[in-house]
Amino acid sequence: MEELEVHTIHPPKYSLRKDIGQLDELIPSIEEKGLLEPIVVRPVEDGFEVVAGHRRLEACKRLGWRKIPCHIIELDDREAYEASLIENLQHKTLDPIEEALAFKRYVDEYGWGGMSELARRIGKSVQYVSSRIKLLSLPQDVQDKISRRREISPSIAQELINLEADKVRELTQVIVEKRLTRREVRKIVKRIKEHGEDPPYPWQVYSNTEMEGRRMERALNKCIAALKTCLYRVNEIIDDVEDWTVKETLWQCRESLNEQIDNLIKMKKKVNKH
Repeated sequence: MEELEVHTIHPPKYSLRKDIGQLDELIPSIEEKGLLEPIVVRPVEDGFEVVAGHRRLEACKRLGWRKIPCHIIELDDREAYEASLIENLQHKTLDPIEEALAFKRYVDEYGWGGMSELARRIGKSVQYVSSRIKLLSLPQDVQDKISRRREISPSIAQELINLEADKVRELTQVIVEKRLTRREVRKIVKRIKEHGEDPPYPWQVYSNTEMEGRRMERALNKCIAALKTCLYRVNEIIDDVEDWTVKETLWQCRESLNEQIDNLIKMKKKVNKH
């Protein structure tokens, strides 16, 4: 590891992110604790180029640092891109669309290898890489909901890929408003493919009795989770109590909680049947 002059280090040649994002949390963290993880750079003709740690470099610049700890590694363009991609995937700093664009550039624009080669090098499955790239076939405004606003998950967006653009936009709006699950979206997409324009809005049919059942199932899940938390706390307390009167009361409470949980689980099964 070496300390390099900040002004000699350049941004990455192949940037994976649209922008470096907010540094509001990173800057005070580095100011208080220092740079816990040195950045990775590679030698280039006029200095060095960031391979991993662009945001850390920018944060240090804003703090007025003149030097920064670095690991210097000899890498070609492809190796540098792969190293940067792996670091970003490990730290989950890329949104799904940024991942998709990075994968597509590797395969199509730069021609460094196919999806299977990329998947092997970054430690992901071919299906993962392929699914991400397919997201780029969705309308741009829908992609924005996946990336910038995180209003729709990539797994749900996958279900929309083979629909027409207008239907995708229409259904995306419903997904956001009603917070539909992937299973529910898959059900709706199946109806659209089977019935086409008849009915024109199959999710309206879905949103009556089935949506009511869905809301009830969510409420029951919350109740069950809350009761299980109470049961856990009661069991903890019982172990620490020595007074037999109190202990007996807690045992009764535990039996009551178990009974309520069982009843709610039975109720949930009935809701699912309908």
